[in-house]
Amino acid sequence: MDFSQVIHKLLPIAGVALAVGLIVLGMVYLAYKVYRKMGGKRIITIWQFIASFSILGWLIIVMMLTTFSRGAHFDGWVNLELFSGYVSAWNQWSLSEFQLIIFNMLMFAPLGFLLPLLGMKTRRFKFVLIISLLVTLGIEAFQMVTGRGIFELDDLLHNTLGSLAGYGLMRAILDILKQKKISFKAIFSAVCIPLAFALLFTGAFIIYSSKELGNLSVRPATSQKMNQVSVMLDTKLPDYGEPAALYRSHEIHNMEYGKQMASLMKDHFQLQQRGRISIDGFNRVWSLYDSTGKEYTFNYNVNSGNWWLARGQRSSSSMETEILTEKGEAYDKWLSQHGLLPKNAEFSTQNEDTVRWDLHMTNTDMIIGQQDFDNGMIIIVPAAESLIPQELFYSMNKNAYIRTVDVESPAKAYEEILKGNFSIYNDLKAGDELIVKGYELTYTYDSKGYYQPVYQFEGTVNGAEWSTLIPAMKN
Repeated sequence: MDFSQVIHKLLPIAGVALAVGLIVLGMVYLAYKVYRKMGGKRIITIWQFIASFSILGWLIIVMMLTTFSRGAHFDGWVNLELFSGYVSAWNQWSLSEFQLIIFNMLMFAPLGFLLPLLGMKTRRFKFVLIISLLVTLGIEAFQMVTGRGIFELDDLLHNTLGSLAGYGLMRAILDILKQKKISFKAIFSAVCIPLAFALLFTGAFIIYSSKELGNLSVRPATSQKMNQVSVMLDTKLPDYGEPAALYRSHEIHNMEYGKQMASLMKDHFQLQQRGRISIDGFNRVWSLYDSTGKEYTFNYNVNSGNWWLARGQRSSSSMETEILTEKGEAYDKWLSQHGLLPKNAEFSTQNEDTVRWDLHMTNTDMIIGQQDFDNGMIIIVPAAESLIPQELFYSMNKNAYIRTVDVESPAKAYEEILKGNFSIYNDLKAGDELIVKGYELTYTYDSKGYYQPVYQFEGTVNGAEWSTLIPAMKN
């Protein structure tokens, strides 16, 4: 989810928060009037009323965004690995992951910014720190209990730091107003936390840019606790690794390529774009429409290089084999003209409504090969009444041979499983039984488009099928 999607999601919530806040504020104001008429001496300023109302509205918005807008799908998940969000963002080199870190901080900045306006006691750093911790702890605990989120230590850190950043800004404003001049202390108070994260992200970008290879998303953000997990090896693992070829695809993590393909779809099918490109995880999404108003979506997945065009509402489009083949030939010619269809791709039809082209290399050929190759598939569901297909899925990568690299042995890679350094959807727990039954050397793309050799281990976890990928290249 990018910031534009967050804003879009905030708009209806903000209305609810405003309405509830006004109702509560009105009730509090009436109670305050009664209190004053009965001889109460405590005076509440207009700024305190505004700050109280704003904090209440902020809390409603935060609860809606982080809890009530989600389904109960997480079943009490807990992540107590500090900085795991940074590891995940680094391994995936994901803009969405980095945005999530920033968003979690910005989301709590209003709390720290507004608390000092409630009174002199609330202007103390210790008070703001404790309140910020308690509020974010309460939200995380509520998410865990209701199953509407994950209790994450990183969220506690980022929410609290965000609140303290807001507090630093308000303290700077109050100090400047009090002293009637700008001091270094006030400026430092306002910028220290944002500056620290700016330096952190800049440093990460510099390190990433200086590397030849990209990062592998198959690396886990957190390790499995294996001390009470039974691990059995039901296969033989050689203690040597054969060299393997390294390739690179320039369609991976290449927004220029994604934009080029989107422009091709728009120009050829005469589609218009609505709004900006949005971000949904690894997908970059274009909203399109044709001359009749039909909605289409173009997606480019930066992690795989795949892209697809899909109509908003699909209809049944079964065709006779001859007609389907004719449409396939027309698409074949168009794809070939734009260099999108390898000459040796195999054409076929399926389900009386789909044409496709397939081209696959075996793992063995990729490992020992020392030449460029294309690999993947193209699937098109034609529309009976229109040139624009109902769906076009393009997953054909051009892989350029780079060099041959040294590979760790399967036995060495297996040690990573014993250490818990592998990805699995549901974390292992005490008493689980993991059986490794086989392995093979295969490939996966890194964040710079390099097609790196990795080991795929397969087996079972408590009887259910399981597999994971372990990086194979020697450092």
